[in-house]
Amino acid sequence: MNRRRKGAGQLLKNLLETRLSARMFFLYIIGGALPMILIGIYLIFGTNQILIRQAERAELTELELLGSETSEMLSSINMASKNFYFDEKLEEIAGKQYQEYQEIVKDYMDYKEFANFGNFYSRIVSWISIYMRNDTISENAHFVKADEEVEKENWYQSVLSRDGGAVWQYMPLPLALDHRDTLTLTRLLKTQRGEEIGVLVLYLRLERLQEQVNSRDTHTRMLLNDTWEIASNGQGPKFGQVKLHLDEMEEEGVSQKNVRIDGTEYVMTTYQIPLGESSDYLKLLSLKSYKDILEHANHQNRWSVLIFLFSAVFSVVMILLFSRSFSNRVARFHHQMQKAAAGNFDLEPSLGGNDEISELYGYLGTMIGDIQHLLAEIYQERLHAEQLKTQQREAEFKVLASQINPHFLYNTLETIRMKARLNHQPEIEELVKMLAKILRKNIRAGSKEVSIQEEIQLVECYLRIQQYRFGERIQYEIFVEEGLKEYRILPLIFQPLVENSIIHGLETKEGTGHIRIRVEREEDVILSYIQDDGLGISSERLALLNQEMNRRNLNRPHIGICNVHQRIQLKYGNDYGLSITSIEGEMTQILIRIPATEPGCV
Repeated sequence: MNRRRKGAGQLLKNLLETRLSARMFFLYIIGGALPMILIGIYLIFGTNQILIRQAERAELTELELLGSETSEMLSSINMASKNFYFDEKLEEIAGKQYQEYQEIVKDYMDYKEFANFGNFYSRIVSWISIYMRNDTISENAHFVKADEEVEKENWYQSVLSRDGGAVWQYMPLPLALDHRDTLTLTRLLKTQRGEEIGVLVLYLRLERLQEQVNSRDTHTRMLLNDTWEIASNGQGPKFGQVKLHLDEMEEEGVSQKNVRIDGTEYVMTTYQIPLGESSDYLKLLSLKSYKDILEHANHQNRWSVLIFLFSAVFSVVMILLFSRSFSNRVARFHHQMQKAAAGNFDLEPSLGGNDEISELYGYLGTMIGDIQHLLAEIYQERLHAEQLKTQQREAEFKVLASQINPHFLYNTLETIRMKARLNHQPEIEELVKMLAKILRKNIRAGSKEVSIQEEIQLVECYLRIQQYRFGERIQYEIFVEEGLKEYRILPLIFQPLVENSIIHGLETKEGTGHIRIRVEREEDVILSYIQDDGLGISSERLALLNQEMNRRNLNRPHIGICNVHQRIQLKYGNDYGLSITSIEGEMTQILIRIPATEPGCV
């Protein structure tokens, strides 16, 4: 046992140490060709049984389909025959005692049901007759007297015994048409009072049933009650020999059995067709010899062997060519990877071809390019981070410088406001109050978010101060969509932009200027519009402003449009910020896009 394990281990070690092309060929033989040969042999020898089972299942299915079609056709005839029940005209003819021949002819001509029935079912029913116990009627092909001789016949007695139920029989056509036997549907007709009218006989066209049987390639018979052969599609074993095996089949539905007749093996398939509420039935019977099935199987086996041999030779040749090509390309790939690992990024442009190796080699080139680009970006980001830290320190220094003794400044403003109130100067009092609010907001401003309502209050304070300054020349409107006032945004976003609108757009404009502020939500984004009808911006200056706004340069001495834009992008990302549209001499609009941070969210 140990020797076998050592031998298997050595074999595996030798296999792993061989070249890739040899390993691929060996694995193909062991993992592909050998199982394919064994499976092929198994399938070839198992084809006979498979084809036999397929033939048996096909016979079951085809016979069941044929039986369903026949059943549907005969069921429609059975249902149509019930229309003759309770027929008042027919009841009148059956019970009337005729005195003159012309009266009989008139009633016969007035009765149109035979013609109407024939119009619908002429392809299935060849003739209709009614046997009546009325000695005064005149016989023709449709109306027949049921005399004593007729009443003694077996078929007539069987109809009476069913008491109105359908009886399917095999009996001759009327002499006027033909004397051949055919399939008939017979039933006793009664009045609503239960009195007998006569016996209805519908003669079916056997050609229609024969067509259905002839449509099959397999020898097929159609039987009535396992006694009469209604139709057959060719030469086969005699009916008497076949009938001996019918008792072994299932009485209902589809049944199948292997039988031997005159030394020949057959697959016998039967399908029993119930005939409505009647106890009678039709049975479809097919016989298919095993010799025919095996002949087809042997033909398939010969082709299977030829295809198998061709496939084996072709696959061996193809795997040799493929393994050699594959191993050569892998070797070139390996060499290029070694160069890249050593830091030499001067690789071949491609390995040729459009397969996965070429795609992987393309991914290698893309990855190397991305690495180089990423290194450059990391360098730029580090440089920008250092600049940002420096600028933040300068900003903190400026804020500290502006916060020289803020309590002294607030107390002084509060003293001025109280003096104005004592001197009954409400305008100065209001101005000082709003100025104190603005100074407090600016001094306390940081990176912590504030509500939109706080920002709007700050802007309103600033605008009211400007209205004291410019009077009626400055008018403003502010609209905030319902439910947005408590949403969080960065501080000092609106006020610098409003200040910019007044200084550059409205201050030097003649007449009244208007500022409109609108805040609304669109999906997950808060859109804020600041619009003025001032002097506007020229297209050249607007292009420079947009270019400067998107440049990462934090070295600015004041808070303006560019600083607001970059503060938003540093906080929320490059998908957000400002966008400016302007028409020189007419208007300027600034759109602020920030994410919707709901109340309570950090």
